Amino acid sequence: MNILIIGQGIAGSCLAWELKRRGAEFTVADRPVAETASRVAAGLVNPLTGRAFRPGWRQEECLAAAEAFYPETERELGGSWWQKTPIFREVETEDQFEIWQERQTAPESCAYAGPLFPWPERWEGRGKAAYTRGSAVLHVENMVTAMRRFFMEQGRFVEADVSPADIRPDANGLFHWNGRTFSHIVWCTGWEAGLHPDMSPLKGRPSKGTILDLDLKELDWHAGILHFGHWLVHNGSFWRFGATYAWAWDAPGIPEAPAVQELMLDLVKRYSGNMDVIRARAAVRPIIRRSQPVAGPIPGWTGRSFVFSGLGSKGGDHFPLVRRPACRTSRVRNGSAAGSAACRALEMMRNISCPSLNGTAIFLVKRF
Repeated sequence: MNILIIGQGIAGSCLAWELKRRGAEFTVADRPVAETASRVAAGLVNPLTGRAFRPGWRQEECLAAAEAFYPETERELGGSWWQKTPIFREVETEDQFEIWQERQTAPESCAYAGPLFPWPERWEGRGKAAYTRGSAVLHVENMVTAMRRFFMEQGRFVEADVSPADIRPDANGLFHWNGRTFSHIVWCTGWEAGLHPDMSPLKGRPSKGTILDLDLKELDWHAGILHFGHWLVHNGSFWRFGATYAWAWDAPGIPEAPAVQELMLDLVKRYSGNMDVIRARAAVRPIIRRSQPVAGPIPGWTGRSFVFSGLGSKGGDHFPLVRRPACRTSRVRNGSAAGSAACRALEMMRNISCPSLNGTAIFLVKRF
């Protein structure tokens, strides 16, 4: 059994890492480094989301899995990308105060909804700063860069821009690409998966996001993430600020002036100190079915061809949990230990009941 993973964002990287742990044979193929959602995203892990500050899908399990998975990758790869840090969320209106007070006592959210604080010096926030526990930042770009280097050293990475037309299936259900034969293919290509006619249900409503890397010279405060509709997070030697949502664009990876202006206008309402814009970045995030990503076999395709994309704004906290079903299925069709593990890893797509894609069972795993 030999698996081809196409795309090396957070989905492709973490799926490959899990297969590596299981001793499976696989190859990761991805285009040269570009501005993709995984590389541009802030990687916020926020346990209370939306206007109602509600806990996310299987929030407690997701956080526990993330807190185990990402430090493990840091130790093995010798890097740093998982940062536990609180979120200070802007609570201004009477309704917002009432909802936050409810979250402080509700059993499902009281572990996350903390006290209200004043805003830090040099930051002119509105209302109060609602302290959110259990939050974190995953510096996704650092992680996927380290994993790419690791897989290259292992001889498991090929730099290539692979399209469905490049894959040749045969009568035995196998796939041929680049002079090699694969038993399974997993497409982890984000919003671009929906551009192929056979995967059109995955098109959803992708959104281009723009962020700014900033030097805020007078904001000497690194105690957490500031969240006020947009977010502001410290990233080592600079601040990262974003993100916008654009539903139409000219070029996926090029920042556009209206988005940059939107961010700057919002920032100067709350910060009046000196600043330098280091750079603007942009990429397209996949948004599918109420912002819930999908994974599963591709309807109508020959053999074992899967898609695992659309992790969008919740990939950082959801993938460490959803990778677990990869190891729990009994549907094994290969006698070797590594082959059995690989089969289990791909059959995860059939193990969780959820809506269907063109009649074929998939599962939803649910930031810029």
